[in-house]
Amino acid sequence: MQDILYTGEHTLIGQLGHGLVILSFISALLAGIYFFKAHQKGEGSIFQGIAKKLFSLHFFSLIGVVLVLFYMLVNQYFEYDYVYKHSNKAMPLRYIFSCFWEGQEGSFLLWLFWNGLLGFSLFFGLRKSKHLNLALLIFSLVQVFIASMLLGVYVFGHKIGSSPFVLVRELSENYGMPWTLKADYLNLPLFQDGRGLNPLLQNYWMTIHPPTLFLGFASTLIPFSLGLSGLFQRDHQGWIKTALPYTYFSIAVLGLGILMGGAWAYEALSFGGFWAWDPVENASLVPWLTLLAGAHIMLIQKQKPNSVFTSYLFVLISFLLVLYSTFLVRSGVLGDTSVHSFTDNGMTGQLLIYLFFFITLCVSAFIYDKGLRYAYWGLSAAIGLLGLLWIGAASIVMLLVFNVITLWLAHRKYFSSEEVKDNLFSREFWMFIGALVLIMSAVQISISTSIPVINKLLQPFSGFFAWLYDSTNIAIFQKMAAAGFAPPSDAITHYNKWQIPLVVLLMLFIAVSHYLNFRESDKKKLLKDFLLGALVSIVLTSLVSYYFNFKWQEINYILLLFTSFLAIAAVKTYWFKLKFSKLIVGSTIAHIGFALLVLGALISTGKSVKISENTSGINIKKLNDEFNNNEEILLFKGDTLFMDKYFIHYKDKEKGSGKDSINIYYTVEYFGLGTHVYKPGQNVIVKGVIFQCVTEHQPTENFVADQANWREIPNPTLAEIQTTKIWNPYGPGDKLFELHPRIQMNPIFGNVAEPSTKHYLDEDIYTHIRWAELEEAAVDAEGYLPEQDHELQVGDTISASKSIIVFERLQRVGDSIPGIEPEDIAAQARLKVVSSQAEYFAEPIYILKDTSGVALIEAKVEEAGLKFALTQIDPSEGHVHIAIAEKEANKREFIVMQAIVFPGINILWLGCILMTIGTLIAVIQRIAKGRVKTN
Repeated sequence: MQDILYTGEHTLIGQLGHGLVILSFISALLAGIYFFKAHQKGEGSIFQGIAKKLFSLHFFSLIGVVLVLFYMLVNQYFEYDYVYKHSNKAMPLRYIFSCFWEGQEGSFLLWLFWNGLLGFSLFFGLRKSKHLNLALLIFSLVQVFIASMLLGVYVFGHKIGSSPFVLVRELSENYGMPWTLKADYLNLPLFQDGRGLNPLLQNYWMTIHPPTLFLGFASTLIPFSLGLSGLFQRDHQGWIKTALPYTYFSIAVLGLGILMGGAWAYEALSFGGFWAWDPVENASLVPWLTLLAGAHIMLIQKQKPNSVFTSYLFVLISFLLVLYSTFLVRSGVLGDTSVHSFTDNGMTGQLLIYLFFFITLCVSAFIYDKGLRYAYWGLSAAIGLLGLLWIGAASIVMLLVFNVITLWLAHRKYFSSEEVKDNLFSREFWMFIGALVLIMSAVQISISTSIPVINKLLQPFSGFFAWLYDSTNIAIFQKMAAAGFAPPSDAITHYNKWQIPLVVLLMLFIAVSHYLNFRESDKKKLLKDFLLGALVSIVLTSLVSYYFNFKWQEINYILLLFTSFLAIAAVKTYWFKLKFSKLIVGSTIAHIGFALLVLGALISTGKSVKISENTSGINIKKLNDEFNNNEEILLFKGDTLFMDKYFIHYKDKEKGSGKDSINIYYTVEYFGLGTHVYKPGQNVIVKGVIFQCVTEHQPTENFVADQANWREIPNPTLAEIQTTKIWNPYGPGDKLFELHPRIQMNPIFGNVAEPSTKHYLDEDIYTHIRWAELEEAAVDAEGYLPEQDHELQVGDTISASKSIIVFERLQRVGDSIPGIEPEDIAAQARLKVVSSQAEYFAEPIYILKDTSGVALIEAKVEEAGLKFALTQIDPSEGHVHIAIAEKEANKREFIVMQAIVFPGINILWLGCILMTIGTLIAVIQRIAKGRVKTN
């Protein structure tokens, strides 16, 4: 078969990108080899210079890969699979960045780039450090593994990585497709545009959140590599001084990335909040928690070297958790439990090898004896090989158990003698306890998030657990045998049940530690300061609890309020006591920020209120069983309804223009409460009873006080019911603001609703569309919309757009009616149509023909714009089916909307800002302090 010469493809740019990926992989591998040789030979060896040049080549080749991929996206080369899947012509140019890192390959490349940049920066930050060679050796090893994820090559029939520079026609699933045989296939309609970006990611937060988060992930590699260097070189104190500024930097950036994700969720997602305990959210939070714990243990170790093992362990495990998070998100294991995890792209095996290689490296670093270390490596390799050749997933469990036992034995043999107990009244003791609480929090989140993984790991041992269940009748073994642990159905309730008590403890320990000194404290002064702080906190807790109406049943929230105020009071006392010393400004700001973040999260989520109670009088559950009349409101266009302390008006909808035409914006106006005048003849409903106004009056707050102006209607007619409104002492006042929630139309990914929020200093009013009619309905030649079938019994009532329909009776009719023959059997339904102006009757007929089947005689009520057909009769069940069609002019456009008030949300955002700023100040202070001591 003759090779096809394809036209229009830009293959050179793709070959350049793929070549640069290979170059980055090879240069990272060679750099690692030479950094290892430089470590063996010592400082100043020729190998170090070669290694630096090779790592520089690796980094600059990565810059080339990044530029090539951006060039392809900007120029919309849809012949490339990555460009085709993640961009399109309708998308604004500002979202090209989001396209870059939306896919697996792009996000790996982003991570690779940040690692390269940080590694390159260590040339200068560690230029005189004995940890430079080992740290950059570890950087190079990490880069080799991540770069392999982008190779997209086959080795002995196994695919290594996935390249972003693959042409669509080269994909295995497209082999043999008819269009691949066309030299000019790019001229086909299929390739005139790409699939586009997921609508949830078309938000400005998604241009800054992922790169910040991945910079945070990458930054954990610096303390990790320095910690490993310290372990291998037995420099248990020196590495901490070098690593502390980088650790604070990592905490600040990773924390900022997570918080940006919360801000994106709050602004772009319609689940109503900034955190939903989604598994992918959890996967980024857990490494931050462990690194935060590690930083505090490092501070203790710096002051008094008695936490050698834990300072190493928490720092190393933070990076390993980043790798585990990568496995969770990218292996497809979370596909059924997370809304934004990746599907399996055939790299699960690579990810597991990557993870266990560095677990093995870390555990071996704790083993001082070389012979034992070599034995450990050999056993680890044997178990891994056994898994590949025979027992599969069971080897993962065996490796995990083997590594935990090895680590425990190493701790007993090499580190237990170095640990001494702290004084109960010392700051380091309570800092250590606080760090353990952070680890407990991380463990609980990890276990709950990892339930799909746990189930897969239990499957090979199902027989053993079944035997245990049969022997003991303990229910947990039955679940383990079935590998049937289910993720929490209500994630927020599940995680809050565990996390709130842990945060209460954490805030208490933050408070106590700030009242204490290192090594030993004055107990009398401690008691005095603590009691004063506790008294202030009790007062503030009481005031806030009263203002936000916290009940005693919410004792967990009240305790969290108290301990948050206690932590703030303690930190401020500590700050003033040291007279704003420059050395403590960063940490105190960060701790105050963390306390405010907890306080804001507690108030804004614990006391958020869905104010959109449905006052339309129409049961919205008929639209969707998931709707709740207490939480959503139905608004017809042009109507103004009462909602909480507002009147809201659905004014209009408008489609965006140009590249914004995918969006439909809804204008909802909010009015304050104004005066209201009732006039004679108006009907209202109060506690299920209908009243009619007899005297014009302005109502008071109490209907009972105004009851002389009303008369009860004991047996209201349908027309009176239809015109009845809910009694309200207020009317619409001055316009306060308007919101513009939108629906983004996307035929590929599905339509997405995005909220609009009014920000006040003390609260946010968050509004989003739950339902709207997005497509124009088809009408027939007479202007009728498609008919709707209704199953009715005599006496049943149906609501139409402008009237109420009552099925009064069903009767047999004779051949006196045109269209009915003597041998026919015919039945006639009598329907009463009640509008606000008059009553009408419709009598559709169902005819059972002797020879030709069924015939229908429709009935119309032109005044009400309705058409009826009796389509089916079931005498045995006593019901009929009636098809009702309305004229398009009858229909009123409406939306179902939800509005949520988040009180105190700005306390949370202020806390986020202060925590990040405080941590970054601490970075600068640590660097400056190190330079002063060096000089």
